[in-house]
Amino acid sequence: MAAIRGIDQVFLDIDGVLILGDLPIPGGTATVNKLTSLGIKVAFVTNTTRKPRRVIHEELIKIGFQVDIDDIICPAIIARERILQMKRRTAALFVNEAVLEDFEGLHITNRRPGTVIMGDLGSQFSPEVLDEIFRLTFTGSDLIALQKNRFWRDSEGLKLDLGPYVAAIEYATGKKAEVVGKPSPGFFRGLLTRYAVHPGKTLMVGDDIESDILGAKRMGMHTVLVKTGKFDYDFVKRSGIAPDEIVPSIADLSPALGIEA
Repeated sequence: MAAIRGIDQVFLDIDGVLILGDLPIPGGTATVNKLTSLGIKVAFVTNTTRKPRRVIHEELIKIGFQVDIDDIICPAIIARERILQMKRRTAALFVNEAVLEDFEGLHITNRRPGTVIMGDLGSQFSPEVLDEIFRLTFTGSDLIALQKNRFWRDSEGLKLDLGPYVAAIEYATGKKAEVVGKPSPGFFRGLLTRYAVHPGKTLMVGDDIESDILGAKRMGMHTVLVKTGKFDYDFVKRSGIAPDEIVPSIADLSPALGIEA
């Protein structure tokens, strides 16, 4: 494919693109440094709902990335901003305990909350927890899902993500969740607004053909899929979604943009 040129802003997914488990994927810091040295702005986006933005920032700094915490965009922060815009600012949180700090300023209650917020609880997604989410949503609370990914991969392999649990609540209640993470149009529209950039001047780099690539393409953004993280050739082929470019890893991004490594 021809090189993607004229990019002013790059959005990098974190898990599977820059990090796998607790380990950095080679070439990440060098690629980011190259982009920024050429005046291309870089922001970091993630659908992770198991750790707060503060910890994500600390992890990126630890492995060598020079990043401002405000340039890390994650679903919990977006959900908090969304609730603060509502008349009923009460919320029941079904999220990993570590992420609670990202919801500072909200009135948290499980007694007739205005909104139920679902994040990835992993092994804590018991039948009792799902029943409580169902009852609250069925009896009047709005439902916000921090993301709706089907699956994810860490150093141990593929695992179910939040999406299947959200789908179960949607089916049982007959309500659709407002998804604030990728690939929702609101997430990518928010990125374009936050950074005041035209979609044709932006690039999304990810390992998830649906959440990263499809979501960005719908907004007119350029896309690059990496073969690290959750990349699965057969799944990508079945999806019918075509990124602008597919590269082995983040280390191979510069040539895809017509930049000498």
